[in-house]
Amino acid sequence: MTVHPLVVALVVRSTEPGRFGTAATAWFARQVERRDDFKLDLIDLAVTPPDSLADRIAAADSAVIVSPEYNHSYPGELKIAIDSVRRPWYAKPVAFIVYGGRSGGLRAAEQLRLVFAELHAVPIRETLSFHQVPSCFTNEGEPVEPGTTNAATTLLDRLAWWARALRDARATTPYPV
Repeated sequence: MTVHPLVVALVVRSTEPGRFGTAATAWFARQVERRDDFKLDLIDLAVTPPDSLADRIAAADSAVIVSPEYNHSYPGELKIAIDSVRRPWYAKPVAFIVYGGRSGGLRAAEQLRLVFAELHAVPIRETLSFHQVPSCFTNEGEPVEPGTTNAATTLLDRLAWWARALRDARATTPYPV
């Protein structure tokens, strides 16, 4: 039996050089690319045309959102992008990589969980949170905190389980809208 790789949409609002989100996104993309069970689709919201975003999310089996904490939540342009897609999020697992603020971005993840639950997506429990931005990554783009790579592996293992289960469920029984 052939097992098709799971498409994971890695969604970030900008991959401009010098931005912290760029370092976190590049590192996590490397973690995904080392695996046989995922195929990466990097979606940079700063350059992705809005009309193609829905198609790319529809084609994905799962998503990982990279976001800073902004005013105890996440940036407005990310909210606009998420809301513009709507139906393609249904019955898809979503994970979060967050950073910034005193909470290391965890308040952004809390808010994102609420939004994605309302969109009938399945936010998974595991979240990668980065404190002490930007010093939490080395000059070589690796996390300073011990165990971060193991945490990413756990996140991807759980994301793969949900993505496979939900992909199979969507194929046999369309999600009721």
